[in-house]
Amino acid sequence: MFTNPSKLTPLALVALLVGCESSVAAPEALNPPVDGLTAALAPGDGPEHADVMNQGGAGVYAGNGATLIRQPNGLRMSLKMPLPAPGTYVYAPGTQAGHPEVFTLWAFIFNHPENCTDPCNGDDLGTATGANGGAYNVGGVIAAGNTINVAGRIGVGEAPFAFESLKLPETAEVHLALAPHGAMDPSSLPNELRVPVGSPACGCWWVAIFD
Repeated sequence: MFTNPSKLTPLALVALLVGCESSVAAPEALNPPVDGLTAALAPGDGPEHADVMNQGGAGVYAGNGATLIRQPNGLRMSLKMPLPAPGTYVYAPGTQAGHPEVFTLWAFIFNHPENCTDPCNGDDLGTATGANGGAYNVGGVIAAGNTINVAGRIGVGEAPFAFESLKLPETAEVHLALAPHGAMDPSSLPNELRVPVGSPACGCWWVAIFD
């Protein structure tokens, strides 16, 4: 697994996603929060685990906090990590600390990682790229307690939030990114659980990589 911050930084692709938000359809149904990894992950070929890196990519925030199960017809994934106390971490521009706070989980999939630029990043998203990368909203939560736990599934051919759909689940490179939305605004729900926040320069995402 890569821990080089230079690889993690391009994953904060929010600016790209926000720019195309008006031209792509939101998911028809939001993946609901799941209480516990066991409930979220069905039997398969065996889970892969990856560390969840600190915001900005320097160091590990949650060892083996991300789980991925590859299946012939899709991917199951989960990210679990300690809930940071409000006001103690980097917030996306335009958001602020509060209680409770909202977090969303995003999956960037690269169907042909062998064709990625080095490393796989925003240049490899889209149908016209050799890597055929796409972006999915895995789910969102209004965090409570001491732990953030977001889980979901992406099926082969399922419509992405943007760019290319998942085609090769058993060999695709997968990047998971948890985005902090700050204090919950009841007037923005449920749409806030489906849209990204931040920018490539904000250093505000927690990232895990499966390659």
